[in-house]
Amino acid sequence: MKKNLAASYLGTACLLLLTALSPWITDEFASSRAQASFAGKWRAVSDGCGTDCTGCGAVSSRKVPFGRTVTLAYACGLRPADDPAPRERTELFVSFLGTVHE
Repeated sequence: MKKNLAASYLGTACLLLLTALSPWITDEFASSRAQASFAGKWRAVSDGCGTDCTGCGAVSSRKVPFGRTVTLAYACGLRPADDPAPRERTELFVSFLGTVHE
């Protein structure tokens, strides 16, 4: 009985460590998921926000427990795509399951 309990604890600890590290969530995967989620929120708005501009898109991605945090730069409204004005930024969390959260 004690061996089964110890094996259960060890298995749970290994699973928790694996999900906390989440090696399957790469920079590229997290960036593409974050951009797709952001674009999906603005799809129905004709002059809303988007990442189709110079200097926009995934600016940085950093590893955090249970996923990655992605910083997106975006522009809103009817501005020229090559407008050098400062862009807005937002941080999105991509979990170890691949879901995106603000």
